[in-house]
Amino acid sequence: KEAKKLRLYTGLFAAAIAVMILVVLVSRVVSSGFIPRSTTALTVGGTKVSAAELNHYYIDSVNNFLNQAGDMVSLFGLDTTKALDEQYYNEAEGDTWADYFLDQATATAQNMYAVYNAAKAEGFTLSQEAKDSIDATVDNMALYATMYGYPNADQYLKSMYGNGASKKSYTAYCELQALASAYYNHYAES
Repeated sequence: KEAKKLRLYTGLFAAAIAVMILVVLVSRVVSSGFIPRSTTALTVGGTKVSAAELNHYYIDSVNNFLNQAGDMVSLFGLDTTKALDEQYYNEAEGDTWADYFLDQATATAQNMYAVYNAAKAEGFTLSQEAKDSIDATVDNMALYATMYGYPNADQYLKSMYGNGASKKSYTAYCELQALASAYYNHYAES
């Protein structure tokens, strides 16, 4: 009888430990940004755009809108103190502000990748000046991190752009933006 009881308690203890280990592993995977970096959010001309990368476009869409609207943001029906997915910009259609910004982010990513892919196909590259500018921008993330109380640039970028964001992903995002923009200007001038 005691042996049965001991086996039961040992089994329950082992199960509890296994559940705790599983919870820790899942939380580590979620907080590491592995899922957003490895999940394809959309495909542009054969190029897969991860959910983490689409977050860069999404947050930039929100920030651009807020910067352009300025103090008049409330005239558009947007309350910056509430979650975007709880506010409608087109209530008749059921479209939230989150939907609006996701549509904007998707369109921007599609346009950028279309131009970026064309630049790559043409062998177009960034000037050293553009590369230096990107390096300076990325290096400034460490300064911003310190200013806002984050231990490093990766943590600051994660707070800005969500799980999956890092100095490496931000650098790639900046390089893509710069190359697409430079190629677009080059193409327009030629």
